[in-house]
Amino acid sequence: MNEQSAAAAKKLKKLLIESSLLIEEYTASVCPACTDVCCRQKHGLYQERDSIFLHAMGEKVPERDAARPLEGPCEAMGPSGCILPRWKRPFKCTWYFCEPLLAALDSGPPRKARLLSALLQEMSDLYGGLV
Repeated sequence: MNEQSAAAAKKLKKLLIESSLLIEEYTASVCPACTDVCCRQKHGLYQERDSIFLHAMGEKVPERDAARPLEGPCEAMGPSGCILPRWKRPFKCTWYFCEPLLAALDSGPPRKARLLSALLQEMSDLYGGLV
């Protein structure tokens, strides 16, 4: 990994940690009432860039239970949500917002929604540049 990618990975980790509290304000109000949890095993699989990012942070990619049904609940799903810190999750777990979550963003304070949108865009740009 080159220095530029390492710096991008470090900044991405920082932004994932910073944004987590903001995202969790919304998920805490929306997710407990959900009847069709979107955190499925197939969505919790790590992609190549997730591996690059985790290796840059000195972490190993968590092994997934190949026997778990892909349509079943994600193995990282605990009784109160994901048991992994946001920065260790596959990136699509942070990026995905279901319809009820988007509605909560739209009905909440516009300033918070704009801040989260800007953070997500910056994180997406950093993630896309990992090589």
